[in-house]
Amino acid sequence: MTHRPPAPPGGRCTPWPGRARRLAVVAAGIACILVVPTTAGAAPVGIALGAYVAPAPVPGAPNAAIANLTAVIGHNLAILQTFDDWESTSGVPQPFPVDFATYVTSIGATPMITWQPQATPVPGASPSAQPDFSLVQVASGRYDSYIRAWADQARAFGKVVYVRLMHEMNGKWYPWGYTVNGNTPQQYVAAWQHVVGIFTADGVANVRFVWCASTGGRASPVPFYPGDASVSWIALDGYNRAAAWRSFTSIFSLRYAQITAVSARPVMIAETASVESPLDPAAKAAWITSAFAQEIPQTFPRVAAALYFDASVSSWDQALTSSPAALEAFAQVAALPRYQAPAPA
Repeated sequence: MTHRPPAPPGGRCTPWPGRARRLAVVAAGIACILVVPTTAGAAPVGIALGAYVAPAPVPGAPNAAIANLTAVIGHNLAILQTFDDWESTSGVPQPFPVDFATYVTSIGATPMITWQPQATPVPGASPSAQPDFSLVQVASGRYDSYIRAWADQARAFGKVVYVRLMHEMNGKWYPWGYTVNGNTPQQYVAAWQHVVGIFTADGVANVRFVWCASTGGRASPVPFYPGDASVSWIALDGYNRAAAWRSFTSIFSLRYAQITAVSARPVMIAETASVESPLDPAAKAAWITSAFAQEIPQTFPRVAAALYFDASVSSWDQALTSSPAALEAFAQVAALPRYQAPAPA
């Protein structure tokens, strides 16, 4: 029997129509989305819900997974995320993803592009083993012509775009990560300000930069903060997928306290998800309900946008389609009045 998580304290979950239709979509596979902002320093009136939705292998329909998820929850999410490397595996510069951005805005959402200074790794290779994309190389101007061309393409798109640049810098798994290729926090700040400075000099007014640390990184994110002048959002990534089951609060509380102490910018949960529990088939659904309906609004009051990472990675079964109960829990969250906020411009 499908588990229905309890309603949050003080309210009831809004019914979401078409349950038979939603569960039929589950069988076909899905992907998800999330996000939202507010005035700096103020508690958000609502939270913009979004997700990264893993693309479905549907020939000629690159956004089928997003459409499936939308059908399941009954309305569009506020922000949809994609990942964009600077170069392909063979070293070809990758342009601004205009097709994705156009689709997202056509359904009334805001696109977020996680922009990664790396060549797309070959399967099984570590992306951190790319010294050509060290922070010194980025800050030195090696990629300025590429950055400027991408910035011009973003400006030509014309609508608001969130760009999450060099995320999870306090971890050690990307070419721009802490200690990888000799990288330091000071070099990260220099590289960030160099890239954003090109956008500013070129008059790109429709891009909002998202600075995002990892809860799993061993280094404090504080020394990596480049300053409010070049940042629109401060953000965190974090997952419940360790051997010991962890609540959303236990995962995010330390890093949340650190980043909110250095900036009054609105806070985004840019990636979060849970695996299934081998001991309790209802545990993942309960985790989603607790994280979004209770813990975020009660314990993390500055969060103005939250995105679920709707994709399985390696052996981590964190996609919403891992169980009907997990998908139903997320759909109930998406129906809550608190999560109807649009992504601000």
